[in-house]
Amino acid sequence: MPTPAQQAFADGFSALLDVHGQPWTFGAASFAGVASPLKPDDPRMDGSGDRLFEVQVVTTSLPAIKPGRGDAISCAGKFHRITRPLDNDFATGITSILVVET
Repeated sequence: MPTPAQQAFADGFSALLDVHGQPWTFGAASFAGVASPLKPDDPRMDGSGDRLFEVQVVTTSLPAIKPGRGDAISCAGKFHRITRPLDNDFATGITSILVVET
């Protein structure tokens, strides 16, 4: 059972998906996600010379066989390689995927 704060975050994310969500594809599966570039001072940028993006999706919208590190996902005809394992926040039901455009 999520806390009120976790539920508010999940509700806010649903609203964000409605406005800024884009279809992403992994194989034959499609799911909605919101992408944003990481800031240069984000600690997840350590050791990377690439421009990384974080794609956030509702975990239950991912395909049964989830993409993983090294896999490619696409959006608007552009392919992106997953650079880290998926980060699932089970309390809010949102998964973060770090990608770099290929």
